[in-house]
Amino acid sequence: MARRGTILDIAPAGGAEERDLLEAMGHRVMICPGPGDDGRCPLAEDGSCAVVDAADGVVFRLDLDYPYHRQMLRCYRSELGDATPLHVVVRPGQQQRHAGLLEGMSVSVGDVGGALHGFSSQVAMASAARVALVDQADPTRRSAALPGSRRR
Repeated sequence: MARRGTILDIAPAGGAEERDLLEAMGHRVMICPGPGDDGRCPLAEDGSCAVVDAADGVVFRLDLDYPYHRQMLRCYRSELGDATPLHVVVRPGQQQRHAGLLEGMSVSVGDVGGALHGFSSQVAMASAARVALVDQADPTRRSAALPGSRRR
């Protein structure tokens, strides 16, 4: 099966069943456990993260009741823009408590659930668009941009 894009799953724990399903759909899934032992997120603190740069889609599962996690989500949203799918998994009640932050985002409560196939399709399209942009920018890199090979 051709690779359908790389998904970054930001999750301290849980979501293993969904990750298995995404991998079965042909996605490469990278795991980020959230802020490290130092309590820092490179994207939020330094404005860049190589793992985020490699992602064609992101599932964000951190607890939005923590201010730093909300700051991180703002950074992800800003960094990813509209071209990279971002799906936020919240706990019951958080969708209402953080409605302003979540406005316009793909959100589910507890797990990705019914949105999984749609998210998978969005990531596959984002991945294909990235490959096309690489090909357009430098046709000599075409072989490096094929699915399953390093694009960057």
